[in-house]
Amino acid sequence: MSDIMPSGAALRVTVITPTYNQAQYIAACIESVLGQTHQNIEYLIYDALSNDGTEAIVASYLSDPRIRYVRERDGGQSNAINKGFDAATGDIVCWLNSDDFFYDNTVLERVCAFFAQNPGMDAITGDGYLATVDGKLAAPLMAEQKNINADGMAIADYFMQPSTFWRRNSLRLDESLSFTFDWKFFVALYRAGKAITYLPGFFAVYRPHEASKTMQDSARRRWEVCHVVEFAGAGLAQRLWCRLVYELYTMSEALRLPLLKRLTWIANGAMRRLSFGRVFSC
Repeated sequence: MSDIMPSGAALRVTVITPTYNQAQYIAACIESVLGQTHQNIEYLIYDALSNDGTEAIVASYLSDPRIRYVRERDGGQSNAINKGFDAATGDIVCWLNSDDFFYDNTVLERVCAFFAQNPGMDAITGDGYLATVDGKLAAPLMAEQKNINADGMAIADYFMQPSTFWRRNSLRLDESLSFTFDWKFFVALYRAGKAITYLPGFFAVYRPHEASKTMQDSARRRWEVCHVVEFAGAGLAQRLWCRLVYELYTMSEALRLPLLKRLTWIANGAMRRLSFGRVFSC
């Protein structure tokens, strides 16, 4: 038997990028994919008819045969990603939003080497970096390893989405969700009995900006949190607390009382500390 570990070079990776009016960011995203040392890539870009010059930017990269650019209306970000899941032919799948980018050019090489050496593992998640709007690295985003399990994910989304990779499967995103579809998908992996582990290392860079969904703290988002904790089978205290936060956010927005939302946000942080991270609305 050979002592040489498989490199993962034979594994094909499907990277999916949904985009809409992200012209100022998408070139960095595309270049981070095409510049990978791992060359066996299928890159699917779904553009929901951007009108800000995105099409022209993507066109400059279409000479690379690994790219397939689909420009058409969709039913939202999760619908675009699901189209990618349906079309994917890769052994390994991930999605990289057009305002994010891979940490360095060895990301997919490292990911594929791990999957090749661990055939019983279905998915991995790792660390990432926070970037400024202009793409400069600002601070590391380290995974909370103790919560990378089904119980932890029933409380909050502890996976960094662009630093998560999995073997192609039949699971799909819940297109009724706008903010938490990635979290529910990761919970679904656990519910389907998939073997998931934390892999140390930086894999992706998250770039928050004013238009980012994660910057929108609304009652709708808090309702989706309630939905996912129910789906994940969270404890009663967690489910009731998330419901209370949602109701208070709804009241704040209906009555136009931003102070109520602010006070609820503060109380939620206090509850997280008092419960040692077991009860809070993420």
